[in-house]
Amino acid sequence: MNMASTGILCSIVFVILIRANAAFVKVQCMTESVGQYGQQSLLDCNVKHAEEVSDFKIRVVVWKKEGVDEPVLMFNKEEITSHPDFQFAEPSWNNRNMNVSLLITNTKVVDSGAYTCMVIGNTGDDMSDTNLKVTAKYKVPTISSIPEKITLNTGGSLICKSDGGYPKGEIRWFDEYNTDWTKSAKMEAKQTTSGLVQLSSELTLLQGSVFSKYICQVFNASGGKEAETTFNIPVTSEKHEGNGEEKDTLSSKAVAPLVVIGSLIVGLLIVLLVCKRRSRRKYPQPPIRFLVKLSIIFINHITVMNQYNQIFTDFAGVWWLVLLILIKATILVTSSLFLGTCMTKATTLFSCSLSEGSDILTDKL
Repeated sequence: MNMASTGILCSIVFVILIRANAAFVKVQCMTESVGQYGQQSLLDCNVKHAEEVSDFKIRVVVWKKEGVDEPVLMFNKEEITSHPDFQFAEPSWNNRNMNVSLLITNTKVVDSGAYTCMVIGNTGDDMSDTNLKVTAKYKVPTISSIPEKITLNTGGSLICKSDGGYPKGEIRWFDEYNTDWTKSAKMEAKQTTSGLVQLSSELTLLQGSVFSKYICQVFNASGGKEAETTFNIPVTSEKHEGNGEEKDTLSSKAVAPLVVIGSLIVGLLIVLLVCKRRSRRKYPQPPIRFLVKLSIIFINHITVMNQYNQIFTDFAGVWWLVLLILIKATILVTSSLFLGTCMTKATTLFSCSLSEGSDILTDKL
């Protein structure tokens, strides 16, 4: 037998021995595991050995992560060494325990990836691969606006933000009619120092095409909705606000004429009373006919204005009406006083005149 034949024979025997050893030991791991960020994650692996082996013992267990030089956990020579947050799933594990599962006590984003578990026993060895997928749920999004106050008639932007999630998700926009506006928005994704992702999406609102409600929804990498927030836009517009301010201005301006007119009427009454007393002592009766005619003219003027509705269309018209009514009442009282009517009757005439004017104002206002 030559040297070449001897080498081939040795190789065949070596392969047969390896397969025989592998047949006595089998490492079985789940293909993939899913872990939550900040929670415990389990990589499930178990050792199977041949039934005819009655005294099987594990000599070495090595857990390695792809991309990391040193093992994350190793059992060798009856000693266990591991990185922080990595340990056997069973705290009281020993070399006769066939459960070699790996437990990650505080899962991080960097823990995601491929792992290999290798076991060497007293009758053989084997290894198996598994993968850890780390996920984190996104927080409830928050919405802010630019400018801070947006109405239905103004443009602006809505910014929706959500963080604390992994892997990269998506923000979608909907209006009150469930119309999808995601394509009109611009989204950015940033990875924080912890490895988690922060999502930010800006939706531009065009003036004249703003809806009263917008919904920001956050979806994970698998397409599942995790959280949403609603942003309501006030129905009030700038036009309405402007009208309100204008009304307040007109109301404040209307107070001044009322005070002035009231002061003039009171002063006129006092002057007329003083003149009446003096006239009785020094002068004959005043021109009664003139006062009566003047009263009739004002009465007729108010009646005509009431019939043809020539004014009273705004605040100015209303104040003119108030002025005419007060002048009418003053003339009636003055006439009655000069004619010698008692004060009670004069007061009654003044009240009736104001009551008539109040009815006219009520109809117009």
